[in-house]
Amino acid sequence: MSALGALIGAALAAGLIMIAAAYRAHRPPRLADRIAAPGHRIDMNERGPLALLLEIVRPILFTRMGMGGSSLARRLRRAGRVTDPARHQLESLVWGAAGAAVGLALGLLASASQGSPVLVTPVILAMVGAIIGWLLHDRMLSADVKRRGTRMTEQLPTVADLLAFSVAAGEAPVAAMERVAATIRGDLAGELTDVVREVRGGTPFVGALRELADDVPAPDVARFVDGIAVASERGTPMADVLRAQAADARAAGRRRLIERAGRKEILMLVPVVFLILPIVVVIALFPGLHGLNLTA
Repeated sequence: MSALGALIGAALAAGLIMIAAAYRAHRPPRLADRIAAPGHRIDMNERGPLALLLEIVRPILFTRMGMGGSSLARRLRRAGRVTDPARHQLESLVWGAAGAAVGLALGLLASASQGSPVLVTPVILAMVGAIIGWLLHDRMLSADVKRRGTRMTEQLPTVADLLAFSVAAGEAPVAAMERVAATIRGDLAGELTDVVREVRGGTPFVGALRELADDVPAPDVARFVDGIAVASERGTPMADVLRAQAADARAAGRRRLIERAGRKEILMLVPVVFLILPIVVVIALFPGLHGLNLTA
């Protein structure tokens, strides 16, 4: 009963805290807040009551631990997410709170099953659950960055060939990128669309390419974009550079396939050893065993 009472008390306390936070988040803004210049603070009316908690823990958890600022924004761009860094931080808090709730519930159930009123185990499990939830959310972002980089690497040979064909036909590099981005679909095509949009908006072509090379999560794509930027700066014939880049991309794709097959060579032997070989042995030995039974 003590464990159940502690769980009920924790739930009531969490509810009261959420109610107080919601009231403070949705109250009318003060005059000083309305005339203040917009900064890095979150709009409470848009983000909800959890934004108050985010504002309290932001200096400790994000600034001092390196989870905020330009590094997080760069990771979000590499993952292809349009989420605001503050929004991502708020989601991290929610994941940590969910992990803490699960750990606390498991700890209370363990204490109740043992008949012990000690709350050390629930507190420890709640802390462990919060850390696991936080790390799991960050791991999901890293996995999205890796998957997007893999997709862009696989799309690079096609994009390089199409750009080489377009430039060799007489189109300018920006027009060739616009044509290729309108022809195909994918993450790399979306990045090319952003480059064209920035160039149309007044950004220098080389500067837009440099920014794209910094934002893409695929090293092969970054080298490809850097090659185009260097060719534009030095006046090298763009068609020759793009043809060479396309050949390098195709060769790199073949190397990746060979490496992937080499890593999965052992897995390819599993069906042979455990499925095909036993059937062959049975087919080879069954007539002999059947003949021995008939002779006996």
